[in-house]
Amino acid sequence: MSSNIAGLDPGGPDEMGRELAEGPRAVAETLAGLATGGADLAALVAGAARVQLVGTGASLAMAQTAEAWLRHARAGRPVLVRESSVALMGPADAEAFLPGDLAIVLSQSGTSPETRAAARVARAAGAITLAITAADDGPLAREADIVVHTPSGPEGGAATKSELAALAALAALARALPVDAAAIARLRDALEAAVTDTAPAAAAGAFLARARVAWLVGFGASHGAALAGAMLFHEKALLPCAALTPSGFRHGPIEAATPGDVVVALDLDSPEERRATYLARLSRELAEIGVPLVVIGAAPKVVGPGVAIPVAAAPGPGAALEGILRLQQVARAGAHARGTYMDGFRILRRVVAAADDLAISR
Repeated sequence: MSSNIAGLDPGGPDEMGRELAEGPRAVAETLAGLATGGADLAALVAGAARVQLVGTGASLAMAQTAEAWLRHARAGRPVLVRESSVALMGPADAEAFLPGDLAIVLSQSGTSPETRAAARVARAAGAITLAITAADDGPLAREADIVVHTPSGPEGGAATKSELAALAALAALARALPVDAAAIARLRDALEAAVTDTAPAAAAGAFLARARVAWLVGFGASHGAALAGAMLFHEKALLPCAALTPSGFRHGPIEAATPGDVVVALDLDSPEERRATYLARLSRELAEIGVPLVVIGAAPKVVGPGVAIPVAAAPGPGAALEGILRLQQVARAGAHARGTYMDGFRILRRVVAAADDLAISR
């Protein structure tokens, strides 16, 4: 494991930094790939009887982040988000795959056995399967009717650039992100500016360095981002954390929060007066009990101890992409500040065995 390092320049000196710095390119190339044929796919998404989003880990978190955009695109018609193993091994229920469904299955590597098996079950049930994956010729792609390629490239450790690329693809399929060249260039510029601006993340990392527990909170798309951040905090900072809505945190878990913890609040959706008022109230309450607060959003405000990290991209999917990138920076900075950072994983892929024997062969 590393000790604290001087600076957190993008692109180095660690694996996570290099991969995080490739996120803007991965987003831009994913959207450019949808410039041709993307309208037909968006029409398919809008017209399906039901849309089921299926994935594990970071892929599942991105599905949860994009759920509201897809519901809007489908005028409120059913959109279900399911963890792959639940879709595969849970009891039969009303959410089982049906003819007329569109199953959107997500896996960066295309090798997740649970997701591959869920895709196979969906096709057998008569659903159309659309894979979002960086491995356009990989195992998951071969299980799908349609493949959306997210050219993020190999990813050796925690999900960073692959998260952003998958979320961009989902936003484009929901017609929530434009795919014309000028819009893609503007978004890439905004994300690249965030990559090079490491000072706010370093300031937030100092709070993570001494934290006992991290509480990640957000409404809507921000809640999905919080779930993704919780995985990074666990994997890289080795910091116990929980992802909740702000309301869920205020009604009970706040009793367990101490000045030795940190709360990270995300506000990445389009502005809404009640949400802003709610988060301002949370900020005052945390200041009263001395809990540090890190806020990532368009107009972040911190009353007590903490850090405000602004997001410059337009509200909606662009802000969500930049906010998640900022959260990835915070996780990396916190890992280095705690001295826990290491390339790869301590346990995942070393002790945790892939579930091919449980998922694929049954």
